[in-house]
Amino acid sequence: MRDTTRVYKPKDIQLDMNLALNIDISYKKAWRGKQIALQATQGCPKASYEQLPYYFHYLKLANEGTVTHIDTDDEGQFKQCFLAFGVAVRSFLRFMRPLIIIDAAHLKGRYLGTNLAAVAMDENNQIIPIATGVTHSETGESWTWFLSKLKECIGEVPGLAIISDRHFGIGLACKNVFPNAFHGYCCRHLMMNCNMQSDQLKVLYWKTCKAYTRAEFDRCVACIRVMRPAAYRKLEDAGFEKWSRAYYPANRYNYMTSNSVESINSLTREVRRVPITMLMDWYRQLLQRWYFERRSKYEDALDEEVSDWATAKIYDRIIKSVNWTVKDIHKMNKYEVKDNRRGHIVDLTEGTCSCRKWELSGLPCGHVCAVARVTGLTSVEGLVKDWFLRTTLKNTYLGMFNPTQDVATWETRDDLQVVLAPVIIKRQAGRPKNKDRIPSQGEEPVRKQCTRCGANGHNREICNKKNEVLESTMSCSKNCKWKQSSSTRNENLNNAAPPESTNQQAMNVPTPAASTGMINRLSQMSTPQNFLV
Repeated sequence: MRDTTRVYKPKDIQLDMNLALNIDISYKKAWRGKQIALQATQGCPKASYEQLPYYFHYLKLANEGTVTHIDTDDEGQFKQCFLAFGVAVRSFLRFMRPLIIIDAAHLKGRYLGTNLAAVAMDENNQIIPIATGVTHSETGESWTWFLSKLKECIGEVPGLAIISDRHFGIGLACKNVFPNAFHGYCCRHLMMNCNMQSDQLKVLYWKTCKAYTRAEFDRCVACIRVMRPAAYRKLEDAGFEKWSRAYYPANRYNYMTSNSVESINSLTREVRRVPITMLMDWYRQLLQRWYFERRSKYEDALDEEVSDWATAKIYDRIIKSVNWTVKDIHKMNKYEVKDNRRGHIVDLTEGTCSCRKWELSGLPCGHVCAVARVTGLTSVEGLVKDWFLRTTLKNTYLGMFNPTQDVATWETRDDLQVVLAPVIIKRQAGRPKNKDRIPSQGEEPVRKQCTRCGANGHNREICNKKNEVLESTMSCSKNCKWKQSSSTRNENLNNAAPPESTNQQAMNVPTPAASTGMINRLSQMSTPQNFLV
């Protein structure tokens, strides 16, 4: 059987036509045939915008708590839309960590735009999209509108952390919409902005990002400063509190990157070509499938049982702490644990360790595992946060997603918003220029340097000295032409015969007495000595 996830490309159509019917068709004809087939199965992209208000209406009727918004211009043309799934929002508010990871991806269909997405993470490190939307482009205005609609759904969440890349619009929107939330940067995007390509530098960078204590962070970042001063300056300009564990002003729940939402963007790589209504319904189908599979997996979960992902993390830390030594400070309360490098203090009453891994991750660190081994604790499940319990996972996926009614049963309504397709801006033929490319946050622009004068900020074609050189060249050429014409005229006068004899020979006419005197005076004035005077 053929793979249903395979992308059927025009080249595959050419090959199949040749094998099945022994016919050779051009690539363009195969592409046109594919577009006709897609429109027959997926619908018209233009009509999909008109259908979008009806889809949102019937989706809200089938799923309680779902929130939708459509923004149009004065002429009713589509600008942006927002969709938050009620079941996912309730799971996020009741049972999940207050963590949201956001990102955007470009649409690839007939109507271009940007797909915005916000995802959360469950107790087993699994992704749950809670909101999505489509807008014209990724700007500060569009992100502010999207996050403001999201805030209407979730409200003011205590201890909320938002992780994203360093896009300027996201930073501005988070500051305006969620002023009390912590906004952290994706460490992977920051590493790419700093142009860290060598393996040695990458290892040192990730060690710096993941350092739990400030002393360890300072040692690692000092090495980066020596090895790559330019990268260190970029990291410092970004703000250590935005990307390092050691300097977090709040908890980002041990999530260092935005890979979770990037995974959703990877899943929608081909879906972002379909009409907008099908794109919105694809998110609903994805959540419906995930909720069913995970609900079936955790329906028999026992109390105080830790999730699989958290169990694997704890088991690794138990293995590493087998040879660590533990000394009592206060009976059944405070202990000193010495690992292979240094010592740390564990306080079971406060639920803290001086390495800070326990309080930041929510899972017992190796020092706590060593204390549990010495004190005779048979398990450490009681030392984990409630987020990582399987019973919490079971409650997270109790809700159900319902599909909408069949399109044929939808009734025409006058109270729904009228939405028209946006205006298509025709792209120019050929490869697009890079002049209008939006640089990444932290990317250094290439400075122009003139090869004529050596100054920065312009090139040779618009250099001011070019005009000065042209003016001086033109004036010099004029002077040379004037001197050349003067010397030529002097030579002609010196070589010329007397005027009276020339006129008499040419015309053979006797010269009057008055004319003879005038000619003599002119001949005297035309001598070289008179010109020099």
